[in-house]
Amino acid sequence: MSTPTEAQVLAHMMDRTRQYTLQYFNVLKDQDLHHQFVCEGKTLNTAYWLMAHLATTQNGLLLRCTGGPFEKFSWAKHYTVGGAGLPAEERPPFAEILAMFHEVHARSMAHLPTLTPELLEGPNISGMTAFGTTTRDVITHAIRHEGSHIGHLGWLCKLYGLKTM
Repeated sequence: MSTPTEAQVLAHMMDRTRQYTLQYFNVLKDQDLHHQFVCEGKTLNTAYWLMAHLATTQNGLLLRCTGGPFEKFSWAKHYTVGGAGLPAEERPPFAEILAMFHEVHARSMAHLPTLTPELLEGPNISGMTAFGTTTRDVITHAIRHEGSHIGHLGWLCKLYGLKTM
């Protein structure tokens, strides 16, 4: 058995993180994904918003920032950092969000393992210097970013009264 490349390991970690995300979305599947919970006066993001956000950020971080097959989609800007989403009458159907969520991930998983060590050492083009200076830093941020939203999905499950373990 050959030793995996660093890019293959990073892709594996992202894929395993996404599998965990999918476990929570599976628990939430029969709920109103647009329901907004308010905790101590603060409105939480909905499960719908989180799925749209994860599709948007994976597209940007793992495809655009790594030279992959990035694709613009009309609703993305509403589900990025600081985005409030779209009003109900303008939201894409959930099926569209779900399809893009899966499509972006599949493209990312096909692209990431192909990255060379030189590309991983390339510059962070995201414009967000807090991630670090390299493409590798952007990828590791994408993994931890999704992991942080897994925690949000777990809290939503609890607020819906759903068992997660």
